Amino acid sequence: MTEPRMVDVTVVETRTVPIPEPDWCVAAHDGAHHFTDLTHTGRETSVSVDTPHGTVRFLVVQLAHSPYLERQPEPHPVVSVSLDLEADFTAEAIPGVAARLREAADHLDQLAAEAIRLRGDA
Repeated sequence: MTEPRMVDVTVVETRTVPIPEPDWCVAAHDGAHHFTDLTHTGRETSVSVDTPHGTVRFLVVQLAHSPYLERQPEPHPVVSVSLDLEADFTAEAIPGVAARLREAADHLDQLAAEAIRLRGDA
């Protein structure tokens, strides 16, 4: 097994502490000055749908892991989900919306499987 990547986080103005960096993390940790500030985030992906008022991004998902939170540290990566869609569609547009929702569901299933794999349960 290869050694994990390491990232330096400045925890006090004059000192840095190296911590393991997951391979899937794409975040820059420049602003983390406390362990509790550190969140590993994966590549953000989104699903959009065309509405009468233009294209709307309604689902944004990514792997995330905040192992040093004070109140509830996350022992394993989670799937971060942001879902927001409020629009009116013609009846003819609904099959396209439904297809995008099915695509979104498939993507959520894939990210859930990846999070399970990362915690070692698969």
